[in-house]
Amino acid sequence: MKIKKTYKFRIYPKPSQKELIEKTLGCVRQVYNDFLAMCIEKHAENPNFKINKYDLIKMLPEYKDTFPYLKEVDSIALQQAIIHLHTAYTNFFRHNADFPKFKKKKNDHGYTTMNINSSVRNNGNEIQIPKLGKVRCVSSFNIPDDFSFTTVSVVKSGHAYFVCLNGEEENTFVEDLERALDSNNSIGLDFSMSSLFVDSNGNSAEMPRFYQDALEKLAKLSKNASRCKKGSKNSIKAYEKLRKLQQHIANQKKDYLHKLSYKLANQYDYVFVEDLDIKSMQSKANDIKFGRELSDRCYSMFLNFLNYKLEWRGKKLIKINRYYPSSKTCSHCGYKNENLTLSTRQWICPNCGTHHNRDINAAINIKNEGLRLLALN
Repeated sequence: MKIKKTYKFRIYPKPSQKELIEKTLGCVRQVYNDFLAMCIEKHAENPNFKINKYDLIKMLPEYKDTFPYLKEVDSIALQQAIIHLHTAYTNFFRHNADFPKFKKKKNDHGYTTMNINSSVRNNGNEIQIPKLGKVRCVSSFNIPDDFSFTTVSVVKSGHAYFVCLNGEEENTFVEDLERALDSNNSIGLDFSMSSLFVDSNGNSAEMPRFYQDALEKLAKLSKNASRCKKGSKNSIKAYEKLRKLQQHIANQKKDYLHKLSYKLANQYDYVFVEDLDIKSMQSKANDIKFGRELSDRCYSMFLNFLNYKLEWRGKKLIKINRYYPSSKTCSHCGYKNENLTLSTRQWICPNCGTHHNRDINAAINIKNEGLRLLALN
């Protein structure tokens, strides 16, 4: 069984290669924006207009004649820009995303090309990339011999450049896949604002306040950047510092969530959670501080990491209905306390007299409900 995987490592391009990367980013942005504008215009003329990526790609040669400098960059990267536009349009009409937006220069993060006839080769300390040639790279891991990749992304983050190899490799968790899953080896997780979550064993996973801790420094850098003259060298430097700190915070969060999800995926066969709409909770938050705290938890990202790690091992993440009264139901006798308010963190069951911690009780109920649904299947 093969699984999808991405390997990311840093590259150190020469000045001429940096210039070509920047030129490619600009060309990809131009193609995306111009073709998006064309699609918007055609859709305004004909509401039934449907975007076809193959028809758009056929228009590229004529478009390149109008802008000859587009011929200097990787042609596949330009084709991939159109494919990404088609995907964005499709997701919008399927109500999976917002309407595609025009790309801005300050948000240029990378471009994608294809590995055709081994045009991309990784030789350990160097990687061969179309148009760029051999680029020095540094990797802290060994890529398996059975890893086959089809797409390659060149990513810019601040002053640093990275390469992402996207492909497939054989699943190494063979023992977990062959073993029968045990419903007794399961855990329920309840989302918590005081931490990341509380589990059915009574433990809580603390979420470090990476964003909150850096808030003062972020405000200072943002203030300095806003005071600079737009487009000046000082303005560019100030925004680079700001982006570097923002990227550092994002990396800290991802690193912590990867390690936490890895630990849970190794330990349990079934993980039960509530199917919460975190995005809706953020948009409805009246308090800015509450919305910021909610965003800093990155609970949705954590569940995504946990889900694919469990799938690799043949295990399951099961979501229960978000309207299930997990907090109001006594996990000991099943009594439902309708008078329980959100501010009440500790309560005693009027029916059996059991003392409950709200979050731990909810996590136990989530686990019990998940096991019930599992038994029905």
